[in-house]
Amino acid sequence: MNRIIFNISNKLNKGAEYLLMLLMITISLLIFTQVIFRYVFNYSLYWSEELGRYTLIWITFLGASVGFKRKAHVGVDFLYNAFNNRAKMFLTILTDILLLGLSLILCIYGTRLAKFVHIQTSAALLIPMSIPFASIAVGGFLTSVHSFSSLIDNISNLKNRRRK
Repeated sequence: MNRIIFNISNKLNKGAEYLLMLLMITISLLIFTQVIFRYVFNYSLYWSEELGRYTLIWITFLGASVGFKRKAHVGVDFLYNAFNNRAKMFLTILTDILLLGLSLILCIYGTRLAKFVHIQTSAALLIPMSIPFASIAVGGFLTSVHSFSSLIDNISNLKNRRRK
């Protein structure tokens, strides 16, 4: 079961990384195009700011999940390093449990919020507001899968250390 969850987490992360690449290219081209239109043609693309904002929201929540999977988030570890290895393992497991709870809350309430605002449309793009708000639920879901995978891995590492 550990291997299955780990593989699911890896595949979801790979998909999120590809989507992040696409979104980063999109926002870069969008900003470049807007600058050209504004300063060369003296015309502003009225929808570009809104699309850029919603793209950045998606980048933020997807990037948070990818950052967790890669263990790339900023952390304060001076207190953590003061503990012995056994205490460090318990702290890591506690952190995984807390993050799993937080990410599930984001997933559940992000889904509720996306459903609630679905009837509203954005001002310039005229898309349902559930599209930008769904990023909260998707980011929460991905982070919960990654944190669950990490939790299972850390618990099995703790069990293996006890056996030795």
